[in-house]
Amino acid sequence: MTPTHDWDTWMSGGWRWFWVAWFAAFVVAETITLWRYPGQELTAHIRPLFNSHPLSWYLLLGLWLWMGVHFLAPAQEGRFLQWLTLR
Repeated sequence: MTPTHDWDTWMSGGWRWFWVAWFAAFVVAETITLWRYPGQELTAHIRPLFNSHPLSWYLLLGLWLWMGVHFLAPAQEGRFLQWLTLR
């Protein structure tokens, strides 16, 4: 059975406002940090992690691929997860 994702249902739910608020808070926090504390933004703390171990690049690539499929093709993700769990 293929999972269905109704855009209208999602847009009318509370999750939309949660993600909008989270994104807005992140933008505000990063902007304040960039303005008041140069060099202390989130990427400045994450970048050394990815320079310290080569495996971290593969983990980041896997995360980006999964996020892309998760947001752009949720039905394909559902089929893959069903196949993965052999249901």
